[in-house]
Amino acid sequence: MSQLHTAVRSIVAEELEIEPEELTESANFEEEYEADSLSLLAIVARFEHELDVTIPSDRVGEMVSLEVVLKLVTEHSGAGSDV
Repeated sequence: MSQLHTAVRSIVAEELEIEPEELTESANFEEEYEADSLSLLAIVARFEHELDVTIPSDRVGEMVSLEVVLKLVTEHSGAGSDV
C-alpha cells in the first residue's frame, strides 16, 4: 500500500468516524458509513490541505467509495499508478 493510499484511507476514516481497518474499498460511504455531502466536503478539504490534491467540485458527487476516491486522488495528484 502506497503512502498516498494510506493517507487517503486515514483521512476518509477519520472524517467518517470509523477505524481505517473498517473501511473497505467497495463499501458505499452513504449506505455503509452514513456519510453525507458535508462529510465529503470535509474529506475534499483535507485532501487539499494535507495532500495538496484538489478534487474538482463537479467530481465530488462521484466519491461514493474508497475505490473511487483513490482513483480521483491519483488522477488529480499526478501520482499515476502509485496507488
